Amino acid sequence: MTDYMEMKEAYEQARTAPDPADKASAQQMLSEMHGVAAVRERLQGQGAEECEECGIEIPEARRRAAPWAVCCVDCQGLRERRHG
Repeated sequence: MTDYMEMKEAYEQARTAPDPADKASAQQMLSEMHGVAAVRERLQGQGAEECEECGIEIPEARRRAAPWAVCCVDCQGLRERRHG
């Protein structure tokens, strides 16, 4: 699993970064770290290949293009608009 301290540090950077670009970068890093952890769980027989938000299956092409993805394209777009 992704190192807890790395995720905690990325979360703090995303939460406290004064510069919008730094904040966005930290949020992207946190998102990727979360996705990597989810992929690792799936490879170990845990988790699913479904979107965390809406529950539909994440298309194979998306999983190949972004192995850390935990959301379908539509839901990822909504997440980015909410947090961007």
